[in-house]
Amino acid sequence: MKSAATVSVPLLVICFFAGMWTTGVYYNYYTEAVNEGIPAPQMKWSHSQVRITPQEGLDVWARRNHSYSDVTKVLYNRLPKCGSNTMKVLIRELQTRNRFQFFEDKDYGIKALPKKLLREFVKMVDQLPRPSIYEKHIYYVDFQKFGLQQPAYINLVRDPLERRISGYYYMRFGRIEGNQKQKRTHEEKSQTFDDCVLNDLWECDEFGPKTFTMTQFFCGQESICMEPSQMAVETAKENIRRHYAVVGVLEEFSSFLKVLEGVMPQFFRGAHDTWREIESKQMEHQKTAIKIPPSEKAREIMRQRLHLDYQVYDFIKERFHMQKTQLGIED
Repeated sequence: MKSAATVSVPLLVICFFAGMWTTGVYYNYYTEAVNEGIPAPQMKWSHSQVRITPQEGLDVWARRNHSYSDVTKVLYNRLPKCGSNTMKVLIRELQTRNRFQFFEDKDYGIKALPKKLLREFVKMVDQLPRPSIYEKHIYYVDFQKFGLQQPAYINLVRDPLERRISGYYYMRFGRIEGNQKQKRTHEEKSQTFDDCVLNDLWECDEFGPKTFTMTQFFCGQESICMEPSQMAVETAKENIRRHYAVVGVLEEFSSFLKVLEGVMPQFFRGAHDTWREIESKQMEHQKTAIKIPPSEKAREIMRQRLHLDYQVYDFIKERFHMQKTQLGIED
């Protein structure tokens, strides 16, 4: 029989490399913290209130009858500017109560990994202790292509235009509280979102990298996901349908927490009420320092440019509403 010391060595090695990854061993191109547009929580709630309605199809749940009680590893490939910073705070609060480990990745820049790093990444995540949640700004990864078990995916999205506006001003002015280094020149900081859209600047260009970010996060690491196309949209939808336990919408954050509690209470039991306790402080901390409301003309133009992301967003929203209905969650 192996001694306790012998058994603990591999675990220590795994945790060491996980820590190295999360503290930014790989080059960090840029960081994006989060401006939360989260509505206030409602009355006290318990996951025991969930009423499960059996269903057979795979269009709403990645597993039949939404059975995730045996899940021991969750990957939250968090989309920037969609409440993920608040989700991290919440998961930190829950990890002790619900007895799991939470691993936070500090590399916010590299979302599409070269093949060698991708192989190292999936191996590292696969070897993390269970039960655990791992978070990272990264496009969807298919672990099965590497012969490894797929973790249960979750994510949270936001209206694409609101997400884009939030990101635009955050990269110029940061948050109200925080000393983030700004990512734009003095000239760029003076340009409003209207200036960006109406003058077709690179951050608002119809064919630029910012117009299908949401699509990329769910499409994945394949070459088809690196350029805006309808094929990328359909791939993203299929990945959501087959591999994501829950993808919530920020505008219904309270319901998102209730759905998580209902399908994976081993991780998210008490999430909604914990959020009620910390929400006022978090919402104040995460606001972008300066955000100028754009004109309706700029909004309409940008909505058109974000048409791929809106297809994915609308698909997610419809699926999420069906999940809520099947769980008997009404708010």
